[in-house]
Amino acid sequence: MEMIKYIKNLQLLYTDQTKGYIMIFMAGALWGTIGYFVKNLTGFGASSELTAFMRLFMGFWILAFVMICKGGISMFKIDKSGLIYCMALGLLTQAMFNYLYNMSIGRVGVATASILLYTSPVFVCAMSSVLFKENINKQKVIALILNIFGCFLMVTGGSVANLKLSFIGIILGLISAFLYSLVSIIGKITSSSIHPFTIVFYSFLFGWLSLGAYIRPWDTIIAVSSVEFWTYSFGFGLIPTVGAYLLYMGGLTKNLELARVPIIASVETVVATLLGVFIFRESIGVINTIGMGILILSIAIMNYKFKQRDNL
Repeated sequence: MEMIKYIKNLQLLYTDQTKGYIMIFMAGALWGTIGYFVKNLTGFGASSELTAFMRLFMGFWILAFVMICKGGISMFKIDKSGLIYCMALGLLTQAMFNYLYNMSIGRVGVATASILLYTSPVFVCAMSSVLFKENINKQKVIALILNIFGCFLMVTGGSVANLKLSFIGIILGLISAFLYSLVSIIGKITSSSIHPFTIVFYSFLFGWLSLGAYIRPWDTIIAVSSVEFWTYSFGFGLIPTVGAYLLYMGGLTKNLELARVPIIASVETVVATLLGVFIFRESIGVINTIGMGILILSIAIMNYKFKQRDNL
């Protein structure tokens, strides 16, 4: 009887929302592999602009194949308003985000730009309160603060000396964080009326077309082309691109509380750090490890249901 009661309690806990949060967590974990592919593609001579382009370009064709196999031509149907949202996703959260983020890195360095990018949950929290009337409580504020602080410790090792300051670079970094936050906002708006595959497909289309028009990558691709380059480009398009975005957009269809989403997805940073340690033999200090623990704690706090404590 106790076992049956336990199973019933688990079934109650495993709601559609729970599935959605798990999908967001898995998407963040897949995004954590981005550095692995970027480092390898850079090693083949690809620039940061070209790697950003290849990610969307390969993701687009991989997803097109999957959609044809799954549902045929009907999967590509979309109305005018949906196409506008997808265009916004492609132009703002793919093309412009990648371009401005790279510019920010050029002016303030990777560490500072990363810290600025991790302010995106603040933008999501603020916009979800205004647009979707979500409540901002102490639990969310504490989780947000811990999340940003944990990311700071992970990236810098606790040393402010590792940060590089530039007014323009900081502004570009904050704009990048805002554009990154729009993935959640626009995804939430479109998730109830458009299939996640369709949303992601058209956002990739507008993203690589925009980047392609700006960086004109074709000559560069020919120069660095090799079997290894295309193999890693395929993996880049499949794992942290198609896989991650489909899980993320699919999770948003589960009626999630949006302010929680970017905090859960921040597991990306933990995965990226662990890959750096175990695959690239990068060193990690005590402070970095503490930061990782704080980040994980922020995810736990954001998702712990204090009011249901006695019932679980």
